[in-house]
Amino acid sequence: MKEKLIKESQIFLLAVAIFTRIPVSASVPYSEELKNESYKYCGLVGLLIGCLTAIVFSAANAIWPVEVSVVISMAFSIYATGAFHEDGFADTCDGFGGGFTPEKKLEIMKDSRIGAYALLGMIMILLLKYTSLVSLEQIPLALIIAHVLSRSMAVSFIYTHGYVRQTEQSKLKVAKSPSSKSDFVTLLVVAALTTLLIPTFKLAVLLIVTLIAARLWFSRWMVKQVGGYTGDALGAVQQMSEVLCYLVFLAV
Repeated sequence: MKEKLIKESQIFLLAVAIFTRIPVSASVPYSEELKNESYKYCGLVGLLIGCLTAIVFSAANAIWPVEVSVVISMAFSIYATGAFHEDGFADTCDGFGGGFTPEKKLEIMKDSRIGAYALLGMIMILLLKYTSLVSLEQIPLALIIAHVLSRSMAVSFIYTHGYVRQTEQSKLKVAKSPSSKSDFVTLLVVAALTTLLIPTFKLAVLLIVTLIAARLWFSRWMVKQVGGYTGDALGAVQQMSEVLCYLVFLAV
């Protein structure tokens, strides 16, 4: 039992190391197998980032107005994750917006340069985050819930869809990601427990239904564009799901 707990804690720390800039001990073991298994804890990584972001917002709000505090919390979230998801969203905007074939879309997404689609997409997504957050009454709670559910949403595609990559011959290859049902269950359990934090039953139902509908759309969107998911596309899903959570909070 003790060995199992130690292993799971190491897998969680590996997930933190992969998806954030939070320092993790170099003694944490790494392998492709452990990396694949660490995805199940992305919801917990979201909980960690969400709680830290909520703390930063609350501390800033004790000194400055809500508008300033929201910007500070957003900046902290971006820094704490190394703009990991934002970068994926920007690349996806450029690739899906600028390419006419799946191969071309993937080629554009690998380009480190920022195009018009990425620039406009980032401006719009950040504006949506800011304007929706400053209009909310329970900002810390919304931050925590949105960070958990959006990451759970994005990573869930690893267990249900094929991973797309471009071969040297400029052809697409769709491979099923290595995953296990138990890992998928762990991801879903963390997300389900997080919904218990939602203050009203009406909001909980509306948020869950909205995210399920959004997942169906995201699935068709990615498959239509490139035939499956990519790391950048999952970053885009996380960003859009996070904003969607704020908008549902705001609507209710």
